Amino acid sequence: MIRLATACVLALAFGVWGSSAEARRAAPRCDGNFQYVQGGWTSTPYCRADQIARVARESGVRTSAEALLAHPATAEELCRFLDADFRVHPACEELYSIFQVDVGTGGISLHF
Repeated sequence: MIRLATACVLALAFGVWGSSAEARRAAPRCDGNFQYVQGGWTSTPYCRADQIARVARESGVRTSAEALLAHPATAEELCRFLDADFRVHPACEELYSIFQVDVGTGGISLHF
């Protein structure tokens, strides 16, 4: 009986540790808006979305970085909702910077 209990505990422990290690490998390593890529930190869309989602969750909104990347309009709404929180300003500014007003024609153009 003790062997069975020990085997169950060990199987459960290795299963939990294995799944958390896989989860850590699957998600990019972010620090705010920056992702560690090839030995350096660079601002990436995923980490910006992750920063907005993290602050939104602290404010009671259930969302994820993947959801914000799939639905940019939701990210824009969250940026307006979280405008008072300084932690989302850099991510939201980069979100809005892709839209630039073309003064010559008065239209809006996308720049990537």
